[in-house]
Amino acid sequence: MAYKLVSMRSIWIIIVFLAFSLQPLKAQTNWFSIDTNKFTEGQDLKQVINIVNEQDNELAVFFRYKTFIVAHIYNKTANIVNTFKVQTLPKYEHNYFGASFIKDKTYTLFFKSDFGTKFSALTINFNTSSFLYSDKLDMPLKSEKIVGSFEYKSKIHILTTVKKTSKLKIYQLKNFENFTVKTFDFSNTKFVTYRGFDTNLNEILKGPNADPSASMVNHREPTSLEMVTQHNKIYLNKDKLILTSDIDDLHTRVISINLETEEQAYHKFPKISYDRKHRGSKSNSFVLDNHLFNMYISKEKLDFSIYDLTSKTLLKNIVISDKDSITFKNSPIILEGGDFQSYRELDRTKQFMRKVTNSNPGISVYKNNGKYVVTLGCSETTTTSPFMVYYAGGAIGGMIAGITSSILTTNFLSYTKTKSTRIECLFDNQLNSLEGSIPQNSFNIINAYIESKPDLKFEFKSILKINNNYVLGYFDKDSGLYKYLNF
Repeated sequence: MAYKLVSMRSIWIIIVFLAFSLQPLKAQTNWFSIDTNKFTEGQDLKQVINIVNEQDNELAVFFRYKTFIVAHIYNKTANIVNTFKVQTLPKYEHNYFGASFIKDKTYTLFFKSDFGTKFSALTINFNTSSFLYSDKLDMPLKSEKIVGSFEYKSKIHILTTVKKTSKLKIYQLKNFENFTVKTFDFSNTKFVTYRGFDTNLNEILKGPNADPSASMVNHREPTSLEMVTQHNKIYLNKDKLILTSDIDDLHTRVISINLETEEQAYHKFPKISYDRKHRGSKSNSFVLDNHLFNMYISKEKLDFSIYDLTSKTLLKNIVISDKDSITFKNSPIILEGGDFQSYRELDRTKQFMRKVTNSNPGISVYKNNGKYVVTLGCSETTTTSPFMVYYAGGAIGGMIAGITSSILTTNFLSYTKTKSTRIECLFDNQLNSLEGSIPQNSFNIINAYIESKPDLKFEFKSILKINNNYVLGYFDKDSGLYKYLNF
């Protein structure tokens, strides 16, 4: 048979559930809760937006209903500072994509149209219990295409590419009416297609689908393959914005922009095993800790490579054929359909290669206790993925004295529900392959807790990180409380 059914999976679930029920305090503790009953006016809750302000050590929480928003702000010890009702909703209120912290307990929430080309904003001042809003932000985007958005140093930014050129623009949105823009010109850089024809950066980013959009990657947390299968990806590494493109199987193109000094750079990293004779070849990459992790795969060959982004040197290269065993993996070849009932294992390397080349390949990497956890495989977007409902869009969370909003929640919901075929691998800091099982991460622990409570509905889930602790927020409809648990 092509697949091996694993009945032990059910036994594993029971063991995890029992562990959590017998030792709940070890897994989680109550932090605090918000009573929403006094504000609802008989309306159902539509959305919950949590914003962690690392700069001022505060948590801002926004409950959106059909005709109004209730805004709360808490200090670092979870004591309420202020709460009030915003009686007017801006246009596109259903499509929140990021926030900017202005100063002294003043925040601007930004929303976008379904096509992502029009924007509105709502500025909320917790000191004065007042708000201002605009249904239109006049950004001159007529000749530009939006690549993505990210939060950096407490401000939301939008990255665009100028049509028919090699220019990128970064807009910083400050509040409901003000923005600044910087242009990064790569016109002196030579861009060539995989067929050898001269082109420009805009065309490179558009790729075969004529879409320059990029996937926003929070590379410090576990990331599902579903979130990294896109050809273009954006990473925020301290002060540096890194844009990668894998539109062909010859190179990974890497653009870096220092957001403080405005220095810019471009480099192509070869996929050294590429052969035009290979059947069904595909590739993808991931960036973490100044390393570029690269995967090239065909029906005959798997190439896993790691480059140093600064020196441009090749640090590691593993190549196997479809007849070889994957000796560097620390897990079985897993085929999982997004829930526990569809977990299966594949027996042969050839099956793994066929599955990946017939789908959307991806590679994700994060660190757990100083070890690199690398996932290689493919993913299919599932129409029932809940993160598509809660956080359409989303932005990278600020990494430097900034604010974070939806990206951890998006990561968690996708990580726990993605349909994927994958192998998982462990490497030390010197990139040596390690033996042993893949360690449990915080997302695994939180998801196991949720799964151990089948009778409890965790509505409007949010995953936060506060003082290096993970926090699960959820709405308990029966009590009307929005609860926060520390993990």
